[in-house]
Amino acid sequence: MLKKLQILVLLVTITAQSQQTVTGTINPINTDYTWAALYQLKGAKQIYVDNVNFENEKFSIVFPENSPSGMYRLRFKMDNQSTIDIIYNQKNIELKLDPSKPFETVDFITSEENIIYHKYVQKTNAIKQNLDAIQYTYFKMKTEAEKAEARISYQNVLLYYKEIQQEFEVNSEGMLASHFIKSNEKYYAEKLFENPQEYLNSEKTHFFEYINFTDPVIINSNVITQAVLDYTFYLNASDDVEVQQKLYKNAIDTVLAKVSDNNLLKSEIVNTLLYAFSQSENLTITDYLQENYYENLPAEYKNDEDINNILENLKIAIGRTAPDFTFNINGETNSLHNLNTAKTYVLVFWSTECSHCIDEVPKLYDYMLNKTNVQVIDIGLENSNVEFEKYAEKFEKWISVLGLGKWENSISKNYNIVSTPTYFILNEAKTIIEKPEYIEDVKAYFEN
Repeated sequence: MLKKLQILVLLVTITAQSQQTVTGTINPINTDYTWAALYQLKGAKQIYVDNVNFENEKFSIVFPENSPSGMYRLRFKMDNQSTIDIIYNQKNIELKLDPSKPFETVDFITSEENIIYHKYVQKTNAIKQNLDAIQYTYFKMKTEAEKAEARISYQNVLLYYKEIQQEFEVNSEGMLASHFIKSNEKYYAEKLFENPQEYLNSEKTHFFEYINFTDPVIINSNVITQAVLDYTFYLNASDDVEVQQKLYKNAIDTVLAKVSDNNLLKSEIVNTLLYAFSQSENLTITDYLQENYYENLPAEYKNDEDINNILENLKIAIGRTAPDFTFNINGETNSLHNLNTAKTYVLVFWSTECSHCIDEVPKLYDYMLNKTNVQVIDIGLENSNVEFEKYAEKFEKWISVLGLGKWENSISKNYNIVSTPTYFILNEAKTIIEKPEYIEDVKAYFEN
């Protein structure tokens, strides 16, 4: 009996140890917020864990058994403001906050990891802002007296920053938070820079100064990928398109040179950058990344499904050849790529079941009547042909294509249509040259 009791106690203990939670109290009460969701931050990914509704302005989310230690994110709305990042190290976390401004109001009741880390972030952020403000103001100063005073102020604040950084590193020694505190340090030069270009060069040179690209804790968080995105997009900017592309390529080469032989991390960074540049439809850089880095990864570190999803969106990017499709005109089969009737082509994806389309598309027809060397092709995404044919008779100057099956129609899927109306403008070679969002944008193209 005693042996059975010991086994039962052991099982209960193991179960209890595996049921760590993050528990929160909402203060003050805010009826605009009703739920909390938890995500693990791993590289560029936010891996969904669980979500719960508030009960009496409280929530409690259980970490699943075997959840890895590391950085997690609590989300209270689907925006970038209503979130707070927390460190999980196999212990319960209790906090209270205002979900409308969680970072500013969070108060950790338990969890030494989070108490020290968030104190560090809040304190050092204020000091960094002060140092940056002194440098930016220094560039505008006219008199030597002003500059001398600024230099003294900068030295004093910089010394204080170094003391605070050292204090938190010592106090967090042996904790998971220590990894994030060390990686969050920012390099500041011993003296103020006399001109912005020198300052920018220093920022680029020392941007990754304190990020350890070989630390497993940092690798398995979002620290490196977020730093890579910040470095690539915020420190490498130019108004000149050609210069901008060169800056992006140099930034990518710089970042990936730091990864060395860690193919897992390299794959994560390449995928992150591919996704980011695909969102802005930067074909030059996505092609550069794919050809120079992704294709050179060992097979086991390639995720072709992710890459194919990224590249799928780029097939309708500006600069790509529009996907071809066939249609019938007076009983004869033709295709988009075979058309040679105009210098410019406008594709209009619409539906007779879309009230906005019913109002907008006839207006577009009237507007385009007097345009020369322009051919409009309207593709009706429909469940039946009845209403579409009525409009096709009215749009006698257009090529009207019936897309039965609506969203599942092959033309719709090839163009990734998710809403109507959707517009594309092509040149004579059927290259996509514009993707107007509204009818006003279509008109603006032809009026410029």
